[in-house]
Amino acid sequence: MIRKFKLSVVAAHAALAAVMALSVPASGSAAAAKSNAQSSGIQITMNGAEFKPNEAPFVKNGTVFLPLRDMGELLGSVVFWNGSAKTVTMTYPELTVQLNYGTQKATVNGKTKALTDSPRIVKGRIYVPLRFLSETTGADVKWNASKRTVSIKHSQAFVKGTGVDSMFWLNRNTGDLYIAHPYEQKPVRAGKVEGKFEEFVSIHSYIAGSGDMVVTILDNYGEPHVHYAAYGVLVHGNKIVAQKKAKYFQRYEENAVAYMVRDPQSNKSEERLLLTDGKTLSVYDTQGKEIEKYDLPALGGKDETYAVLGAGEDYLVVRPNQTGLLTLINLDDKTTVNLPEKLLKGEDLEYALNNDVPYHGDLLKYLGEESAGGLLVFGYESPFDNEGVKTYTYNRKTGEVAPAAK
Repeated sequence: MIRKFKLSVVAAHAALAAVMALSVPASGSAAAAKSNAQSSGIQITMNGAEFKPNEAPFVKNGTVFLPLRDMGELLGSVVFWNGSAKTVTMTYPELTVQLNYGTQKATVNGKTKALTDSPRIVKGRIYVPLRFLSETTGADVKWNASKRTVSIKHSQAFVKGTGVDSMFWLNRNTGDLYIAHPYEQKPVRAGKVEGKFEEFVSIHSYIAGSGDMVVTILDNYGEPHVHYAAYGVLVHGNKIVAQKKAKYFQRYEENAVAYMVRDPQSNKSEERLLLTDGKTLSVYDTQGKEIEKYDLPALGGKDETYAVLGAGEDYLVVRPNQTGLLTLINLDDKTTVNLPEKLLKGEDLEYALNNDVPYHGDLLKYLGEESAGGLLVFGYESPFDNEGVKTYTYNRKTGEVAPAAK
């Protein structure tokens, strides 16, 4: 069994969508849904870009209604339906809105507001008033009845990220980070991420068994977008307790965020959480306390920025950003292993050592550590054949290389 610690963002999105659907059934294919969405003839734009809902919006008594799930996607908010209480709740940083089915009243941060219409159920789906919920987040909404268009303008200060049963928002102007965990809870401000967020910002997260989190905020910037700033944030008790920023050029790979250790006294496994600035790697316990710090250039032998792709109690798998050769660091004796020279041969090895397009270095991928035996697993897809990805194990104790078991 291979241990992996990186959150699958696609899986997280899918899981959250399933939860948010609740008792409201889905129907038809995605293509049919898009076709249905267009059938009403209502066009929605957000800051000039067309938004295509999965189900068709409609107009009733001058109010435009949008399906609940589409509303959350449009606004970057969390929306959910409580079937037993017949209430719709929307959360957003510094904002909680509740609408009650069958009444034209809502509460916004605890204060009662009047509605032009209440939520509706159409063919088993929950529809909510588009203008009201949009405006509560600070958006400007214009409805053109003759053209049947809804034009929404929003500052878009918040970037949203989805985790396992959790949501994250970063205010790219101020650096304020908000977290809702579980996702239906009111978002709380965890603190400020120190940095300047320039262009394409995304949020990824890992939640430890203790509830601590490592949140990675990636900013891909600069024409032709070959610069990366990776902000690693450690959250303990819903508060930021540590943060680091690493900068990479041309090549970016996600840094490892956790590994497991076994306590010899209790024989229980404990997690260690990781943050790196590319020069140092800090290891934290589940109380948010730094318990170890490694000097990566000193250990790796090159004075450059490193990506930390794998870690364990006595080893690191790193890649120096400029020279790009995957390296194993044995922490016990501070020795290093040039992994391409162990795993590759012939023209594949020559390519790894001499190629500089699109960046220097090898094409090896670190996949994880097998649960026992000190075996590290790597994947490799050769540019010289069509055999697809091959996997290999490297035994840290013996130096032996073998094809990975399927």
